[in-house]
Amino acid sequence: MKPGVPGAFGKFRRPRAHEQPGAGHGTAPARNLEPGAAGPPGRRRGTHGTTHPGTLVGAPPGRAGPAAGPPRRGGAARGGGRGALRGALGRPPPPRGAPGAGPGGDGADGGAPRGGPRPGGGGGGGGGVLDSGVDPTHDDIAPNLDWAASCSFIDDDTPTAAAGEAGNGDCTNKSAVVDVNGHGTHVASTIAAPVSGIGIAGVAPDATLVAIKVCTEAGYCFADSVAAGLRYAGDLGLDVVNLSLFADPYLYYCGNEAEQRAILRELQRATRYAQQRGVLVVASAGNEQADLAHPELDTISPDWPPDTAVEREVGNNCRVAPAELTGVLTVSATGPEELASYSSVGMGVVDVAAPGGDYFAATDTVQDAILGALPNTPNDIFASLDPLEAFLPGLTVVDQGNNYGFLNGTSMAAPHAAGVAALIVEQHPDWSWGAVAAAVRATATEMACPADYVQEEESQIARCYGGEGRTSFFGAGLVDAEAAARR
Repeated sequence: MKPGVPGAFGKFRRPRAHEQPGAGHGTAPARNLEPGAAGPPGRRRGTHGTTHPGTLVGAPPGRAGPAAGPPRRGGAARGGGRGALRGALGRPPPPRGAPGAGPGGDGADGGAPRGGPRPGGGGGGGGGVLDSGVDPTHDDIAPNLDWAASCSFIDDDTPTAAAGEAGNGDCTNKSAVVDVNGHGTHVASTIAAPVSGIGIAGVAPDATLVAIKVCTEAGYCFADSVAAGLRYAGDLGLDVVNLSLFADPYLYYCGNEAEQRAILRELQRATRYAQQRGVLVVASAGNEQADLAHPELDTISPDWPPDTAVEREVGNNCRVAPAELTGVLTVSATGPEELASYSSVGMGVVDVAAPGGDYFAATDTVQDAILGALPNTPNDIFASLDPLEAFLPGLTVVDQGNNYGFLNGTSMAAPHAAGVAALIVEQHPDWSWGAVAAAVRATATEMACPADYVQEEESQIARCYGGEGRTSFFGAGLVDAEAAARR
């Protein structure tokens, strides 16, 4: 990884000019695409969940059904800004007084009972999306969205927050929850876009969505906002929450550093708080091409304040959060064929793999990525991708007035797994979060280590290891929605 390239939120990076057809080199192969690489000059992109555009919903086994009709291309670019999300924090995060900031204990219990009514009235599980918010007007979001429960945990003093994003945990401030980045809307649609004849179908099309905004328009997901969002999810008693992010300012939190240790401890406590109230926490493994079981180098931390990153060696006393927090269901990404070129991995860290897409990996097009909803209102991702239509036809699409785009990254993989978990909850609403996680793993299709794996120049992944039943690349295997629905 290069200095200044964060690996965080479920990021994507758009193809660079020299990788675009007609720009001198034609279309570059996916192996040359670096997760989180810069977009427009002077703008940095995160990488943890989204890197390159993902894959079409409904393509590989275990994914959601196909789009309910081919969307048409088009859509004018509106606004300006970045196209990816990244987490950050400038201070250790104390409990922020949000709902659920009370004592949570330290013992995550996979057998914690599911108590109390669940938000929303959908036929599937209740799914929280800790992300950049959602577009409540989008036809692939609105039908399954519990807007009353949705809330922004961006604060007035959160760095990089745009005007109007600060909800301060006041859940009556709905305008603060609106997605002006685009990432959260894309992730949410993968989980639970309804079967409506418009756009796409989500993995769990009857699930209820709750938008919990913890990431700013600029793509930073500060650890204090993430912790508050997790506690709020626990208070709501959601079934599943998806975090296609890492909580910055550090990619790796190291136990021998007091500040990092304090932030990590608060994130773990917030995760346990949610788990003790029946919430399954799902997270992306990251787009850093790292073996999280054998970490080597962190070149991007801290990524707030700006230009303070220091290259450092890291070891097993350092952890990525939330991917390496206790009890979290962590997801690596597959492309159209094998492990996605950007995905991080790790034996004992990665639980399952899911489709994350990989630009140009199979058909030499951006359609080797994941198609998902983007806000109909002005947002950074659509505004940054739509002008590339001249070079990459179909990168953005519009169906019946609704915006969509192809993204890829472990940010796109994690919501596939969260959707599978929601399908299991739909069949077994009384199961504990631990039982649901076990079922996601048990219904996955085993994937063997690739026989021809070759380490890429910038990758920290030396090899795939493991054997029958579990590998460092794919965990228990590729999530399987059909098998989960029959569980």
